[in-house]
Amino acid sequence: MLKPFLFGALCMAFAWQAQAQTPPAKPAPAKPAVAKPAAAKPAAAKPAPAADAAGTLTLSGASGASSGKAAPVLTREELRICLKGEEEVRTKLDALKARRAPLDEEKAAVTAEQDSARAAKAPLDELKKKADDLSARLRDYAAKVESWNTRFTEFSAAGRTGMAAERQNNDFKREREALEAQKKPLDAEREAVMAESQAAVVAYNARISALDTRVADWNQRNAQWNEASKALEIERQDWVDQCANRRYREDDEKAIRAGK
Repeated sequence: MLKPFLFGALCMAFAWQAQAQTPPAKPAPAKPAVAKPAAAKPAAAKPAPAADAAGTLTLSGASGASSGKAAPVLTREELRICLKGEEEVRTKLDALKARRAPLDEEKAAVTAEQDSARAAKAPLDELKKKADDLSARLRDYAAKVESWNTRFTEFSAAGRTGMAAERQNNDFKREREALEAQKKPLDAEREAVMAESQAAVVAYNARISALDTRVADWNQRNAQWNEASKALEIERQDWVDQCANRRYREDDEKAIRAGK
């Protein structure tokens, strides 16, 4: 079978809670890949007439196959069955070969698409690095906000007055304004990274889903071809066992060819 390949979803989600951002989720594990097709292909039995005793010819078995025992001359009806069986095996083998070529071509195309999909994952990894960097800056920003809230709450609760307290209050105000100025670009960057990541992930996952479907379909048809190949080999071997290297009368063959 082809070895599905396959890639998991890369999810990125940002949530603001106390102005902090959760890190993006890791990609799901890779899916299994597509298996190589079975290499076995049955050989057709091709009986070739060979001169024998007076008035008889011999059906030749594939690959020199023979029972090794002297069998009686085929009757006309037995010869008719052998000739028909040989033709059926040959016809089925031709049809089986015709089905193999498109499967092999499609396997090459699927493998190429798998390689391309692996390469297409690199930009997603870069997006994850960008999201991780943003997450770190958002956490740092959230820590600064939390620190300001804690210190300002303590300052307010102390009820200090005088010029020193006024200066400290002004420092808190300037620090708050600086934090508020940082929040707007961070929000904008967060939205941009989220939108870019989601679009890329949706497109990538759709591509992988289509590839997985294609792989599964190929594997199913390849398995069907393998089963047909095994069945045909059994049929061919049956013909060899019954007909290979059997003698028959030339007059009987002529009669059969003439439709008698």
